[in-house]
Order: sequence, then C-alpha cells, then structure tokens
Amino acid sequence: MVTGRSAALAALLVVLSSASRAADSGAEPVFKFFQEEANATTALRRAAPIDRSPLAVDVITAEEIKASGALNVWDILRFRVGMDVIEGRSDGGADRAVVSVRGIPRDSVTELQVLIDGRSVYSPLNGGVLWEQLPVQIQDIERIEIVRGPNAALYGSNAGTGVINIITRRPSKDFEASATGMGGTQDFRQGQAAVETAKQSWGARLSGSDRAQDGFPKADGTGAANDWLREQKMNFRSWFAVGSRTDLEALAGVVKQGHGVNMTNDPQAQGLDHFQALHATHGFDGGSTLEARVSRTDDDIASSPDINGVLSDTRYWQYDAEAFHSIPWADGRLRTTYGSSWRYASARSNTIFGPDAGNVTNRSLRGFMHQEIQVTDSVSLLGGVSLETDNIGGFHKDFQVASLWSPLEDQSFRASYARANTTPGLLSRYAQISFPVGGGVSGSLAGNPSLNPSPLTDYEAGWTGRFLDRAVAAEFTGYYMYIQDHVNIDVDANAALPGSVFAETYDNTNTVELRGMEASLKWRFAPGRSAYANYTRETVTDQDHHSLYINTTPKNKFNAGVDLALPERLRLSANAGYKDAYLADSNTGTAQDVIPAYWRLDARLGWQATPKLELFVAGQNLLAASRREYIDGLVVPRMIEGGMTLRY
Repeated sequence: MVTGRSAALAALLVVLSSASRAADSGAEPVFKFFQEEANATTALRRAAPIDRSPLAVDVITAEEIKASGALNVWDILRFRVGMDVIEGRSDGGADRAVVSVRGIPRDSVTELQVLIDGRSVYSPLNGGVLWEQLPVQIQDIERIEIVRGPNAALYGSNAGTGVINIITRRPSKDFEASATGMGGTQDFRQGQAAVETAKQSWGARLSGSDRAQDGFPKADGTGAANDWLREQKMNFRSWFAVGSRTDLEALAGVVKQGHGVNMTNDPQAQGLDHFQALHATHGFDGGSTLEARVSRTDDDIASSPDINGVLSDTRYWQYDAEAFHSIPWADGRLRTTYGSSWRYASARSNTIFGPDAGNVTNRSLRGFMHQEIQVTDSVSLLGGVSLETDNIGGFHKDFQVASLWSPLEDQSFRASYARANTTPGLLSRYAQISFPVGGGVSGSLAGNPSLNPSPLTDYEAGWTGRFLDRAVAAEFTGYYMYIQDHVNIDVDANAALPGSVFAETYDNTNTVELRGMEASLKWRFAPGRSAYANYTRETVTDQDHHSLYINTTPKNKFNAGVDLALPERLRLSANAGYKDAYLADSNTGTAQDVIPAYWRLDARLGWQATPKLELFVAGQNLLAASRREYIDGLVVPRMIEGGMTLRY
C-alpha cells in the first residue's frame, strides 16, 4: 500500500511540475508567492542570514502558511524537517495536539521552548505548551522560525531540543480590512476578521475569530466523541515611534474556549486565557540595540465534572521581565549580547494540588552573555552562557560553543556543542492527584519536591548550500544528544494510600539518548512556484527501557510538496508526509497502542477572482477517511472545507 501511494504521489508531482512549466512564466507580481527566507532573528536574537546560524534554522513565511490551508498552528509545522506532530487529545484531554522537535512526542514536551513575538508561552505549570490555547490566530502570523537544537544560552531553561518563535504581523499598511468565512465537514465553521492602519510614527492591528467544530469520531465506531470545540480569539498589536531611534510595541490577546473532554462521564471545560505585553527597542550609535519586554499571562480553566465527579478549577498566572543589549564592535567583527530576565509564576488548583494546597509558586532569575567572533572572512566562532536560579530547579548553567566555516559563497559548515537544562514543572513537583481506576479502587499521582533539572548535552554538525543562483537550497544536519536525570512517572514503592491499586510519583533518574539526521531540499523553479522534500531519521534509547521514549519516536519521516501559481489566477499547494509506525503512549495515562505507518496528504486550491476576493477549497488527511494517531480513543477524520476571503 505504501508503495502504491508513493507512486501516486510521485506522479502527482510530475503532473504538477509539467502544468507549472506550461503556465505563464511571467506571472503577475500577485502570484510571486515565494518570499525569501534567508534571514531569521531567533537563533542569534538579531536578524542574521540562516547560513550564519550556529544551529539549524527553518523559516515558514506568511505566503507558505496561507498556501498550506492549515486550520491549526500545529498543522503548519507538520511537514517540516525534524518535526513530529500528532493530532491527539493529550494532557488528559486539555490539549488537542502533541508537537516535538527531534523526538519523544508525548504529553508536555518539556525540552521545547515556544515563543510568540519573543514572549515565552511555555507553561511552568504543565511543563510544556498547550497548543490549542495559544493566544494567536493563523491570520495574524507573519512567519514562524524553527531553531532545531539547544539554544538555552540565549533563552534559558526548556530550550533543549529547539525553539519555535511565532512572529505576528506588524501593522504597516495605510488601511486594510479583511474577512474570511469558511465551513466544512465535522460541522466545522469559522469566521475571522482583521483591520489595520499605519502612519509614519504608529500602527495598529485588531483581529478576531470565532470557531466551532463537532467531536472527532470514536475509534470503536460508535459515533462522535465528546470533544467538540467552541472558541473565540482576539488579538491587538500596535507600535509607536518614540523619537527616531526608539520603538514601543503593545500587544494583547484573549482566548475564550469551551470544549468537551473525551472521558466516560462526558465532562466539559471552559477556559479564559489572556495576556498583555510591552516591548521596547532602542538603537544607539554604532549599531548597538537595547531591547526590553514585560508581560503578564493569566489562564483560568474550569472542568465539570472531572474524573472524580467534582468541579475542577485551575488558575495560572505569570509575570515576566527581560532586557538585553547587543553591541557590535571591532569594525563589526565582534558582537556581544548580554542581558537578564525575571519570572514569577503561580498556580492554584483544587484537583492538581489538592483542595487545601493554596498557591504554589516559582520565582526565577537569569543572566546571560553571548559572543560572536568573525576570525576571518570565512571563519566565525560563537559562544554563550546562561546562569539561572529558581525555586523548582535551583541553580544551573547552560552554555553553547559553535564554529562556522564558509569556504565558498553560499556554502557553510557548522559544528556545535551545547548544554541545556530542563526544569521540572509545578505539577511534577507539587501534584497531589487522585483518580478512580474502577472496581472501587483508586490511583494516585504525587509530585516530587526533590526533582532536579534535567541537563541535555548536544553534539551536532551541519552543512547549508545554495545553488543555481540561490534557486536551490539544501541542508544536512547530524546530531547526538543525551538527557540526564530525565523526569519519569514511576510506581511509588513507598506510598501507603488505603484503597489505592497503585500509586505513582515523579522521579528523574533516567538517561535518554537521541541520535538523528535531517536533510532538506527546496527548489524555486519559477516565480511563485516551488517544490520541497525533507527526510528525518531518529532513534531513541534510554537506560530504564521505557517504551515512552524508545518506541514513540518514528524512525523515518519523509515529506514533500509543491506550491504553484497556475494560469487563470489559480494557486495550488500540496503537502504529503510519510511516518513510520510508532507507539502511541502518554505520561498522563496507562494505555498504549501501536500506530501503523501511514501517509498524509493536505492540499489547497485558491482562485483570486478579483484583487479583493479569493475563493478556496482545502482538505486535510485526504488519503484516508479516518486514521488513528494517538491513544485518545479517537480517529482523525478526512477534513474538507471551503470559503472566501474579502480584502479592502
């Protein structure tokens, strides 16, 4: 079956390439959809060419996001090299996806740092990212930068396997308003609108969306599950030029959500999440810049009834402040970046920490320095260190050294060594959770206040090359990393809870090893027309032989796709991906199941009927009526939706 589908996908690529060659090669500017991704800001905390980065970097542009037809942020990441995305109701049904970089896809991926406009949305409560609750809309995303590999020297804890930075649109047009309506299978309905305006010294953008979707089908074929979704989001972003060298940004967002939780007693959850942030940038003589950011996050989630039949109420709030200074000197051959950050995080939950636990808190303080040295025109050295102390992780240091060599124009080699720590979450330190197992017995999960940070050590080397007047971009990366003191959930042999069939607790005595290689190729063969392919191979082992680590990472993943501007103002994109069989497992449950290898195909066809009106149809998971990806008792159905966008 895989062979037949491979042949079909290959034939599709040939047909589409032939059609594109027959199309008008002098396409209008509106159909020159490809945007140059040569620069990124995340890896070095400043705009720099990707081939001058000490780590592997992948950039997804706004046009690629639009062409993908993705309904969810995680679907934008699904076909990228080094990524693993599972559509599953994880974290006890609180989230709708699992996203990881470089292996170990599971609930609460603790080693991956995720940012929105440079502001961390990693939750110290769960020790991961709740993707469905991210306060960002796809219509607002300007680009996504994916840094694969440790970058804790610049970003601190929990940036071990990578950093994903979701960058939203900065208002820049005199006036623009847009509205999109779409509907499709699974009774999917979504409306979204945005308006922005900008003048010489200021700009503002306001956007909102409303979404509804029925529950996914149950894997046993007994109908739809209780995982329906009703969601509203609103975002605001503005900027002000305070003088000729100072720029001030204000950002805010809110997510109101209601959804079913796929459990036997059919609970439902209501959540209200919001944030506010201020970001200031000042430029000095000589090219140095000073940046400062303060932000506040507040999340409130209520679920009724929970697994014990009671109202579950959890609130989490966080305050952040950060400032850093980047200074070029010695005629630009040296650049020093240094700064500090502070965070206060607190949570309260009658079910996670116990009805009488009160607030649990964590305070952290960090200082960091990063140095770039251009030794010759073709050789550069980079190094950085971060020193951090907090309540739940104690004192720890992260560091990174790297070398870059560019023997020829558009060719570069890199090698790096890094250490990055992952700190325990509030849940893994202080949890006091009890739950029914059945037959009149119960289980328990207890936190462990003695948990230590988990240091990750990484060795990697890579090559980046561009050919045919930079129309072809290729990259290859190989890495070896190991994580010491990795946090596990194990049976608590010392627990003595009456009536418990088993008691579990967190420990971090395990060591996990990860080895992998990543290869990618992209060809821009005409204006507005491109094709890509990438391949990832990963293996994971651990000393305690936990199947959660060894078998949950597919060994081989392959993705390929095209993005084509066609005649008659048509645009077609298709993304296909293959994934080896893997074990679906969870660290919030005991069920396991092997998911067979599968192909997935997503596609979108758009027609620009007028300069202000686009009609489109898109589909996800087109090769199968339904398919299992996780152990949530659900199948992922084929989704087809259509709609239109109006712009003024």
